[in-house]
Amino acid sequence: MGLFVRGAEPHDAPAVARVHVASWRQAYRGLLPQEYLDSLSVETRTTTWAEAFSQLPDQTSTTLVGELDGQIVGFACVGPSRDDDTDTATAELWGLYLDPAHWGAGHGHTLHTEALDVARASGAAAATLWVLTTNQRARHFYERRGWVADGAEKTVWRGDVRLDETRYRITLGQEH
Repeated sequence: MGLFVRGAEPHDAPAVARVHVASWRQAYRGLLPQEYLDSLSVETRTTTWAEAFSQLPDQTSTTLVGELDGQIVGFACVGPSRDDDTDTATAELWGLYLDPAHWGAGHGHTLHTEALDVARASGAAAATLWVLTTNQRARHFYERRGWVADGAEKTVWRGDVRLDETRYRITLGQEH
């Protein structure tokens, strides 16, 4: 059976938090300090997601969850671009995370497609996303789907952990 994608609901916070932490710990192993990854807390993320989901329905952003047999195995967040140098016709894929046990099964592609459909339905003509510069797996995933690095870079700090990020852009309707 394929991935079932739906809008997130408040009761999804614990499952989304579990996927978020598991994905970060696996995807960023060797890219971020291990002690930082070990410090990520499902409980803290559950609180963060519960607060975000308590605002649903938020007309400016959407969180989609992907389920297999009733279990959430991934999620994607899309909304308006948060960058000062983009216009109102630009959406942003804020995040796309999949339980590492389900990597390589096509579920990330399904969530990606659904998220861009949401962006397109909101009137966006283009979308951006930020990816950890050293995360070659993610960069390759997006490049295979038509995203192109647009030259923008930024540094984000999570406590004392430095995250260097590269922005990608896609014209909606040209994704693969």
